[in-house]
Formats: sequence, C-alpha cells, structure tokens
Amino acid sequence: MRIINQAITLLISGLISLAAEADCFNQAGEWFSIDPDYLRAIAWQESRYNTLAINYNRDGNGNVISADYGIMQINDATIRRFRKDYPFVTERLLLDDPCLNIHLGAMLLRRNFNQYGTGWLAVGMYNAGVKNSRESVRNRYRYAMMIDTHYKNIKTGKIPRQRPG
Repeated sequence: MRIINQAITLLISGLISLAAEADCFNQAGEWFSIDPDYLRAIAWQESRYNTLAINYNRDGNGNVISADYGIMQINDATIRRFRKDYPFVTERLLLDDPCLNIHLGAMLLRRNFNQYGTGWLAVGMYNAGVKNSRESVRNRYRYAMMIDTHYKNIKTGKIPRQRPG
C-alpha cells in the first residue's frame, strides 16, 4: 500500500510540475470554487509568494511551538492532520511543490467556508484558528482585514498576481 501511495505521489507531483507554467492559483480556485485572488492575497500575506518560506512560531518564552511551510504557509499541525488521508504530504514536498501547497491552502480555506460560511470570519481562521479566545477573535479580524486590503490591491494591480521574475 505504501508503494502505491508513493507512486501516486510521484504521478501527481509530476502532473502538477508539468502544469507549473499554468497558474496554480487559478487551478486551485476553480477546483475549490474560490476566487483565485483570495488565494493570492493569502499567499501574499503569508509569504510574499515565496515558495520556500518557512516560519517558526514561538511561544512567549521564545520556544518554537510550530512551523509553517511554503507559499501558503501550511502549519505542521495541519500537515500531520492531512497525513491521515494523504500520507505522502511532507514539509519537504510542500516546499518543493508550490502547486500542491496552493491547493492544500485552498482546501483549508474551502473547509473553513463550508463550516463557517464564506465571510471574513472563515478567512481569518486560515491564520488565527478556530479558538474563541478574545485574542484569537481579534487576530482573526485583523488578519481578515489584511487579506481584504491585499485582495483589493491585487484587483487594482498594486500587488502582482504572481511572483515577479
């Protein structure tokens, strides 16, 4: 079974790599019924479209408590949850395959939309999670407003739709 999963991974990765010239934001947006510019806005906020971005999240004492990977900054706890259904997903794969990273980010956002509606609350949860502490609610709102600003700037051309160069 493991060999089959690895073979499927290689096939999918190869197919996605062949489509690398195509716009992965558009593909993911179409697949998950999300405006691709929302995905771009999240990617801009999370990594400035840096496909190799890694961010280490720290507690109040400076200890690393989690890490985020790739263009959409997929958290390692999320990666562990994905492995139940997609055992081939690794941190390295999310860095090596930006299209997969974008699709997983879109899947997370779609799940939020399905569960909480297609408003800014669900967008804020992409970054700040679902806890309802005062701080989390404040962070969700702040994040959603940043994404709204980025989205508008993408629509007007102030932020590019893809990484320059």
